[in-house]
Amino acid sequence: MAGIYTWLRIIFVLISSLVLAGECAAQETSEYEPTSIALKISQIGVVDVGVYIKDQALYLPVTGLFSFLKIQNTPSPGYDSVTGFFINKQAEYVIDRALNRIQYQGKVYDVKPGDLIRTETNLYLRSEYFGVVFGLQCVFDFYSLSAVLTTNNELPVIREMRIEMMRRNISRLKDDLKADTIIRRKYPLFHFGMADWAFVNTQKISGGNDISMNLALGSVIAGGEANLTLNYSNNRPFTAKQQYYLWHYANNSSSLLRQVRLGKIAVQSTSSIFSSLVGVQFTNTPTTFRRSFGTYTLSDRTEPGWIVELYVNTVLVDYQKADASGFFSFEVPLVYGSSSILLRFYGPWGEERSRQQDINIPFNFLPRRKLEYNATIAMVEDSRNSIFSRLILNYGLSNRITVGIGAEYLSSIAGRNMIPFLSYSLRLASNLLISGEYAYDTRFKSIISYTLPMNLHVELNYTSFRKNQRVVVANFLEDRKLVISMPIHKSHLSSLIRLTLDQMFFQQSKNYSGELLFTGSAYGISANITTL
Repeated sequence: MAGIYTWLRIIFVLISSLVLAGECAAQETSEYEPTSIALKISQIGVVDVGVYIKDQALYLPVTGLFSFLKIQNTPSPGYDSVTGFFINKQAEYVIDRALNRIQYQGKVYDVKPGDLIRTETNLYLRSEYFGVVFGLQCVFDFYSLSAVLTTNNELPVIREMRIEMMRRNISRLKDDLKADTIIRRKYPLFHFGMADWAFVNTQKISGGNDISMNLALGSVIAGGEANLTLNYSNNRPFTAKQQYYLWHYANNSSSLLRQVRLGKIAVQSTSSIFSSLVGVQFTNTPTTFRRSFGTYTLSDRTEPGWIVELYVNTVLVDYQKADASGFFSFEVPLVYGSSSILLRFYGPWGEERSRQQDINIPFNFLPRRKLEYNATIAMVEDSRNSIFSRLILNYGLSNRITVGIGAEYLSSIAGRNMIPFLSYSLRLASNLLISGEYAYDTRFKSIISYTLPMNLHVELNYTSFRKNQRVVVANFLEDRKLVISMPIHKSHLSSLIRLTLDQMFFQQSKNYSGELLFTGSAYGISANITTL
């Protein structure tokens, strides 16, 4: 009997504790109104969140919000405090209701009494503190019961979404996905798709302001994808050269003509063209991906701290943040056939840029016995309105050898306007690639790329110009370049070492240069060292 009485006393104590805790929580939240709001999170969407409201002030659940954003958090048993780290393990935080304060990265933020409220299932914090402490800016509209959450940090949930998208896209490039049913696409006469707009106003301390606006429209016209982008800035006149428009028709069922592009088109030209092209392009290259069989290292520079996204044939395959000097590097998947490489740059204040010209994979492979052509005729938006045309035929002699022949015409070249050329791409081994091009009476260039164990990458570039040629703008006659790079990935270290040796020959002199670059990040700190 004594044992039964003991258990009854324990149960009575537990029930009394829960009742008292519930009463305390009810008394604590009696001045606050529980409700649900629509929370819009940048790059994610809209979610319903249970919140508390007092005097039109919003109180968000700490563990509920952080768990959704994939931010590590551990609440205490009574929800009097929440501990964890924000994005990086070194950025630890403690939200303490008993002491009415928040500790984050060595700083202490005092919280006013009543701005932290506890319930049986969560700890709620007034929304302003999320912005002041963690950079999660929250704008609340009391009348519509909705809020918008924005941040300049890349949240873990957004990183997971991007990584998942990249994995799916890389699987597409490697042809890992097989469709059991193919739904034929429709070709409507007209269908309006999306409209995106942006307005940026930058105030200057010295006076005046910079205003920029852009409007992007997407639709289907005559069965083809039509895109229009308008850009305006008060610092330069509104001209057609700054605008973008393209109509793209694709039909992979046809073997003779699969794609047509009309508008502002991108072309890998031999001659130097510094203005955009407006014209039409025909090709029998399909839009589908052929098997990926290797990678090619692509590196460049942009603004420090900007996010760079890499697209191969309009598919996102990788992204990264430029280091303190603006340097970034990608391993670009090599796909059979010509690939369109696009880089998108995102700044910390909403800036957005893109670059497609002059960035290409120098290796163009085709499957055995496959013939592809690409024909372009366009007008150059320069002072002369020059006429440009280019025709190239590529043929796969084998899965390891592809040859090409073609000709290019540019009316603004003084003297000889027609430039015939030959090209080749060889894959001697899985890690040894060779490509080259000879433009008659103009230029010869070749690239040898070799990847050794431990991801040590060696690349040899050679370019030679005929003396007094006028097709390519270059002040040198010969260029020899050696690039050696090696990435290093450890548990807390991610870095890249690159050595570049360059030898250039001019008509009257020679120039030798070398560059050693080290860039990396460890424990959330990025660094870049370059010596020239």
